[in-house]
Amino acid sequence: MSEIRLLIIEEHVAVRDALKVRLESSANLEVVAAHNSTAAWRACWQERDNKADVVLLGLKSGQQRPLTTIIRDVKEFNRSGMAVVVLASLADDIEKEMVLQAGARRYLLKDINSNQLIAEIEALAPSHIH
Repeated sequence: MSEIRLLIIEEHVAVRDALKVRLESSANLEVVAAHNSTAAWRACWQERDNKADVVLLGLKSGQQRPLTTIIRDVKEFNRSGMAVVVLASLADDIEKEMVLQAGARRYLLKDINSNQLIAEIEALAPSHIH
């Protein structure tokens, strides 16, 4: 069984670290990189070559990012062959619809429990779980 490789993009260090700990508790998941922004991820070419299967993209965790930037990021990750899971602090129906149309596979709230989050990620990559 191969692990599902995860990339975490989250502005808050504490949230980013907590996600790493929570997700690495699953034998099926491996966090290959964690960055505070998409720009920081872009700057790490070695890590870009070590592609993730799934990107957890945190939203509304500090400074507001324009929806157009978020949509651009979702599309870029999709072009790179990664499934995108958006983690939002607050539910926003317009934002949800826009990021799902842009290609995000899931739009979840950050307060999701660890088991649910792991199950959502595993559901995106069933070929890795066998």
